[in-house]
Amino acid sequence: MVQPTKIMIVDDNPIDHMITKYILKHNFSIENVTVMECAEDALAYLVQRQNNITELPELIILDLDMPCINGFGFLERFAKLNDQLIKKCKIVVLTGSDVLVDLAKIKANPYVTELISKPLNKSALAELI
Repeated sequence: MVQPTKIMIVDDNPIDHMITKYILKHNFSIENVTVMECAEDALAYLVQRQNNITELPELIILDLDMPCINGFGFLERFAKLNDQLIKKCKIVVLTGSDVLVDLAKIKANPYVTELISKPLNKSALAELI
């Protein structure tokens, strides 16, 4: 993967936002980071920009456990978006879950590039960025 210039974080936890943004900025010099606190807002953002591919994030860092629409719900809705958008946006799932069924389901999802356990660290992203 070529180093992304636009990244979207989809996570309801402000502390995880800070950690992820810090790692992206200080280790990979990435400053164009959009933070969405809920999956529904993230999906709306993507749909609004789906006809302008240059505005879309190249990488989405998605939390699995969120209220309202969780990471699984996000992925289900993401799969229904247009092909150009799906090809542009790679998804990395960031989770603190240790539920084996959930982890297996995420690993099998064709839209997920990588599964990373919380807490996020530089080496976990190094292979992707």
